[in-house]
Amino acid sequence: MRNEVATESGQDLLPGYEGWLERLSATYNAVAYCCRHRLRDRVAAECVSAEVVAEMLARPRVFGYYGLPFSGQIGRLAEPRIARVRQGTPVVGGDSDWEELLASLRGVSKEHQEVFLLTCLEGYSDPEIANALGCDEDTARLRRENTLDLLRGFSESIVPPARREDVEEGAH
Repeated sequence: MRNEVATESGQDLLPGYEGWLERLSATYNAVAYCCRHRLRDRVAAECVSAEVVAEMLARPRVFGYYGLPFSGQIGRLAEPRIARVRQGTPVVGGDSDWEELLASLRGVSKEHQEVFLLTCLEGYSDPEIANALGCDEDTARLRRENTLDLLRGFSESIVPPARREDVEEGAH
């Protein structure tokens, strides 16, 4: 597991996006650490953690939460996975899935980084995004939708929609 977020390809990251990647890495590491102690299995813990982080990407507005609301979302995603591992359900992936996911997120274009920051971390509406980016609302809406679709695609590479946890609507 790595905490670093610097890109290997030289892709520049916006400061807020780089900070978010650091937070995401810390989340992955914290979930994996807790799961290792609960499951006594490093590979299973890393798999649970990668799936939790990946599923959060399908609901990226969760990254606007901090403290207990953020932790609550993590718990809602982790607990059913921990239970399945304890019941003997085989796990695949783990740290390699996380590394691939992190590499994909590092390669996101600056345009998507900016829209992600405005939408998911700052909570901007389409008119506010349009104002910040200097474009019309339709263009802002399309950029937001494309960015969210990109994140969902990254998420689905690890957790297909059929394996998603049913998390309350407020987390979307």
